[in-house]
Amino acid sequence: MTPPIPMPQILSLTQNHLDRMRAAAVAAYPAECCGLLVGVLETKAQWRVTHVVPTYNLRAEERNDRFAIDPVTHLALRRCLRGRPEHMIGHYHSHPNGQAYPSAKDLAMGFEPELFWVIVAVNGKRHAGATEAYRLDGKAVHSVSIQIRIATSELQNRLLHSHARQKVG
Repeated sequence: MTPPIPMPQILSLTQNHLDRMRAAAVAAYPAECCGLLVGVLETKAQWRVTHVVPTYNLRAEERNDRFAIDPVTHLALRRCLRGRPEHMIGHYHSHPNGQAYPSAKDLAMGFEPELFWVIVAVNGKRHAGATEAYRLDGKAVHSVSIQIRIATSELQNRLLHSHARQKVG
């Protein structure tokens, strides 16, 4: 039996992760986009996103206010992560012309309370607005803080440029 997954209240991701989710939301407009989040437990209070995995929205043709992640993709990702330190920690989707807050339909679908729900509001075809994270337990909405971290490669570039400026000056 696997141990229970901790329920941290901070989701750490890079600006690139955020930009990819927002770009997917704008590209899918007026339908909802969706995808999966892969990550590792950093501390008892925080999960770190390592990969944003875009998926096809099976309900995109039906309505603009629904999403369904392809179960084949979902299961394939879970199989791929077996034996690795990373886990499937949540998913993201967009709310075209809506708020970055779970809808009644989202809440009804919230049967995995250990997963993060990241919602990107799209306020028009070319503008992704607020992006928020939650945990849903089927009855209640629990806000989660999003923390933007500097990616290792970005940090290395900043340090190199800073070091080069010090040598020149």
